[in-house]
Amino acid sequence: MNAAEMFAHGETPELDEVLLNREWRVQFIEELLRRFPKSCVISLKCNIPGPIKSNGEILALFDYGGNRIREILSNQSWQPNYQKRLSLRTGPEAFWVIPKDSFEVKRNMILFEEEKLGRLFDADVLDQKDGLVRTRSRVELGYEPRRCLICDQDARICASRRLHPVPMLQQRLIQLLAENARELEKNGSTQ
Repeated sequence: MNAAEMFAHGETPELDEVLLNREWRVQFIEELLRRFPKSCVISLKCNIPGPIKSNGEILALFDYGGNRIREILSNQSWQPNYQKRLSLRTGPEAFWVIPKDSFEVKRNMILFEEEKLGRLFDADVLDQKDGLVRTRSRVELGYEPRRCLICDQDARICASRRLHPVPMLQQRLIQLLAENARELEKNGSTQ
């Protein structure tokens, strides 16, 4: 993977595509939880700053994340009831339906997200209670909010207030990828 090329070219979805994809994802997860009511869903996406959301470099990074999730599932002896991987203009996504307690699954996804390269992913865990879909949060489990890649403050605050320019975030991402190139190669694209 040439990390420096990650922001040079690729798919740049329009805002309406992103919003439609978000709606589709919610409906898709709701359908999965209807089909598998005693399970939870892992929804994996990359955290990619800027308008480009899909290209060869982003897909290679996503393969790394998918491989790490499969490794975690295997280490826990968790067999997914269902799994799906998509390459979309809005960015790659993957879903696993796990017949386990959502808190236990979320705890494992938090550990993944705390890894150096795991910080470049969102590994959301969702379940349902009384017919309503809910996202399990880090705070529910007693963990601190996710930290910003630049200033180490609460990432949601930095993102919502746009405290850091996109080029600065992109440079930090490229730096993380370069620092962890060996790990990427070792656990990268094997699909």
